[in-house]
Parts: sequence; C-alpha cells; structure tokens
Amino acid sequence: MKTLTYLFGAIAGLATIIAVSAASAQSIRVDYPDGAPRIASEFNSKQGVNGGKRRARHQGIDIKGKNRMPILAAADGKVLEVDTGTCWGPTVVIDHGKGYDGKKLVIAYGHVGDVSVKAGQRVKRGQQIAQLGNNHKKYKCIVGVRHLHMQIGRQWRGPKKGSYWGHVRYLKDGKRGVNPHLYWAGGKGKVTCFRKGETYPAGTLTYPVACR
Repeated sequence: MKTLTYLFGAIAGLATIIAVSAASAQSIRVDYPDGAPRIASEFNSKQGVNGGKRRARHQGIDIKGKNRMPILAAADGKVLEVDTGTCWGPTVVIDHGKGYDGKKLVIAYGHVGDVSVKAGQRVKRGQQIAQLGNNHKKYKCIVGVRHLHMQIGRQWRGPKKGSYWGHVRYLKDGKRGVNPHLYWAGGKGKVTCFRKGETYPAGTLTYPVACR
C-alpha cells in the first residue's frame, strides 16, 4: 500500500475556483487535480446545474456525467437506505461515521440510476455504489440534466418520511447542508480523487466520481 503525502500549500497545475461555505460565510478556494470532472453547480450557489437560477442556495454539489458513469463511496461507511424519491429519483444514503472534526458525516447520493448496494451493507471508500442513468427527464429534481447530487448532513431522516420530499426526505438538516470542500482528504478545498492502493486520512472524503 502506498501512503499519500498531502501538500497543503499551492500545487502547480491545478484548476482553481471559488466556493462559498454557508456555514462559515467564508470563501474556499477549490483546487482540482488533473482528470477530475468539474462541479457543475457548487455548494451554496444560486445557479442550477441546468444554468437556471435557484430559489434557494444549493446545499450540495452537482457533478454532470454520461450514462452509466460510476458513483463511488466518498469514504468507508454503512448504507442507511436506498430509496427512489418522486422528485429526487434513486438515492443512496450512507453513514460515513465521524469526520476529522468529530462531527457526523451522512451523505445522500441523489439523482442516480441503477444502484449497486442495499440498506445495511458496509461499503469501502472508492467502492461503486451506483451509476448515473437515463432518468434525468423522468424526475423533476434532476432538471433534465444527468448528474450526481452529493449532499452532506449530520442527521438522517430515517424510514418515517411523512410528506417530506427532496433533500429533507433523507436528511433532517437538509436545508443546512455541510460544505464538502471542508473534508477532502488532501485538505480544505483540495478535491481528492480516489486512487486504488493509496491510503487516506480517517474522517476525510474522496471525490464521488472517478478521475481520468
């Protein structure tokens, strides 16, 4: 096993954007390694993945992809549920335990197609849990653009959904999303691709899609 040594300073050759954390009200510079698909709609953005304006700020990140693009677990964890919401479409919710800061990391992987896991199953970082599908025109929340919506919360909604829909169907705190750029394995704002054979710090996340 090869252990990564992460550099927290400037890294040459990385694309850079700015993302804003609603929780901290501070901007975070986001660096992409070569080969990492770009985020189409950022955390806290008012611009949707389809280019339209959102009514509320985005509580997750959206990554576009082709049909059958693999969706990967961002860390080790336990699948809490696999559900198909009337608006969100197929969704996988995983308890990834505690982050490096001691706070819970519950992630909803929404707007996917076929799912590869089931509730109660343990998953490993980088394991395929789903793939994108051709259902982007079937479900209203996917807004006609095939993509993954990844959203971090602290509290799972549980099996009693009531009339809840969208992100709050899965996360009790869905309206108070957590910025994923705080938790990348390479450091704050440093998108980190999963590479087989490498190890990553506990309580951190790797990108939920494969990098070229």
